[in-house]
Amino acid sequence: MLERRKPGLVMALTKLCAQHMWRVPSYFSCCPEEIGEDPLETYFQNLKVGAVFAYNDVYPKSTVVEFVKTKNNLSILVMCEKEDLKPWSIAEITFENGYYVHSSLGSYFEKDGADKVFCIEQGLEWAGGDTFDDFC
Repeated sequence: MLERRKPGLVMALTKLCAQHMWRVPSYFSCCPEEIGEDPLETYFQNLKVGAVFAYNDVYPKSTVVEFVKTKNNLSILVMCEKEDLKPWSIAEITFENGYYVHSSLGSYFEKDGADKVFCIEQGLEWAGGDTFDDFC
């Protein structure tokens, strides 16, 4: 188990995975089945645009739209889309204490709302102005 459990952290349905601020336990299709020398790089290589990122029995499948390594390669950001009221979402993947931790960074009504968070979480400046999601 993870040595330091954060509030909102639960084990995922996929081996070696945990979820943070992600209520329904899920499967993560692109997650490596084993831990190699560079766990995040292995995960990054498994990600493909259009691939199923996460699924469970409650919500529609999330598919990968875009993904990027953050500065210093400490995490991976993944933008996903699904058929839902808020179809856009951002997840951050880290590797902590032998587990791939998937943290929800929110879901969004419109793609530009997700684009804004995706940009800012990379440490980049957002030049697109306010989005609909800023007011929700």
